[in-house]
Amino acid sequence: MISLLKKPHAENPKPDNISIAKDLFISGKFPVVTTKDIPAKTVKRVIGLAAYRGYDMEQAFYGMITRAISNGANAIVGYRENVAFHPDGSKYISCYGTAVRQIDEK
Repeated sequence: MISLLKKPHAENPKPDNISIAKDLFISGKFPVVTTKDIPAKTVKRVIGLAAYRGYDMEQAFYGMITRAISNGANAIVGYRENVAFHPDGSKYISCYGTAVRQIDEK
């Protein structure tokens, strides 16, 4: 009965959250790198896997950033992407990486 009282989780991030994630990434305030660290930064805390799947690259990439931000991250390290093609010709894109909380080196 308690499960009926919980709000269902939305499968897709809200459009305003996507635009916030896009603005943070484009402005350089939320780095996403393929390496295990970022120069002149120290990882304070590893939050965990941030992943998102979608039918286009932008949705998958910014969805991943939105999930990382919602868990308290300010960067993603070890970024990877994967594309799966279906027999009907459609494609499914997965973006994932490790969400971290980082600080400037002293």
